[in-house]
Amino acid sequence: MKRNRREFLRTGLALAATTLPVFALAQDPQQPEQIVYVCPMHADVSSKLPGKCPKCSMKLIAAKAAGSSGDFYSCPMHPDIVSNQPGNCSKCKMKLVKSAPPEVSDYVVKIQTVPSPPRAGQKAKFRFTIFHPTTDQQIKQFNILHDMPFHLFVVSQDFEAFQHIHPDKQADGSFTIETKLPKAGYYKIFCDFFPAGGTPQVTHHSLVTAGYKGDLMSSLAKLTPDKPVGGKLVKTVEGTRFELNFEPAEPFSGKSAELRYHLTDEKTGGPVTDLKPYLGAWGHTLILSEDATDYLHSHPTEMIDEELTIEERDKLPGKADVVFDTFFPHPGNYRLWSQFQRREKIITVSFTVYIPRLK
Repeated sequence: MKRNRREFLRTGLALAATTLPVFALAQDPQQPEQIVYVCPMHADVSSKLPGKCPKCSMKLIAAKAAGSSGDFYSCPMHPDIVSNQPGNCSKCKMKLVKSAPPEVSDYVVKIQTVPSPPRAGQKAKFRFTIFHPTTDQQIKQFNILHDMPFHLFVVSQDFEAFQHIHPDKQADGSFTIETKLPKAGYYKIFCDFFPAGGTPQVTHHSLVTAGYKGDLMSSLAKLTPDKPVGGKLVKTVEGTRFELNFEPAEPFSGKSAELRYHLTDEKTGGPVTDLKPYLGAWGHTLILSEDATDYLHSHPTEMIDEELTIEERDKLPGKADVVFDTFFPHPGNYRLWSQFQRREKIITVSFTVYIPRLK
């Protein structure tokens, strides 16, 4: 399955970075460290020289070849920012996190449910246990990203049900959570985490509820793009009117884009003034392609100081405009789920867009 993430995109492209191959280049201990340049989107693309991917034109990122030594620091939000020294990201100023060279494969996530399989409309307990892809050792230490060590997304196969939740870390290093799958059918599960000493990960999984008689193909999402109103996408959810514009106005696949949200209060008609940081950011956006193979977890371009306490964050002045940086890897239909917090309420708004091929 293709892995795509542009995060601020921590998935974003950080996800793709975790699936890059380790290149077996011979290295003399007396020789300088071997570096190869790889594409975050296409694991089969590598080069001895910096440059751009011949397939998607993305900037190749530096990765240590197999057998190389030394520390490796990367930005959780921008995996193209890599350094052999500690410091801060040149793009978002976040502190670089010590990490490992890209692994040959995804970390292994084993999922158990009680009951098994889960039943639609009833609470089920999920347990996630994570293992290193080459040593098979259980991972027990994780970096905290946006206040949490583990971000879990549960999306029904038809994209009608959506959950962004956070399992609790247990004493044995596993994560557990109780949740309810609202309808019978197939579900996509995305586990988003950053192992200590490893690289940011997103693993993709599927499950089906007990007793479901439908077939996989007929339950696939069939997305219809939303129609713009006055040149922008508009939707009102739980008392908040969301207006969404793109920059550029007509985004294309393979090129960076911005999601520009303007939030107004449905009752007063004025800009919202009570927006609060949610999980250390002004909002969170998950983007999935219609076939669910392209996953992008995006955060606003305006960062919140990591050193601020929750109390200090709550005192930050509210805002009505939030901008997300993103990237659509391929042409086609995409569903966007964006989440914001007004006072104590988390509001989720979704839009469906069609992204054409780059002309």
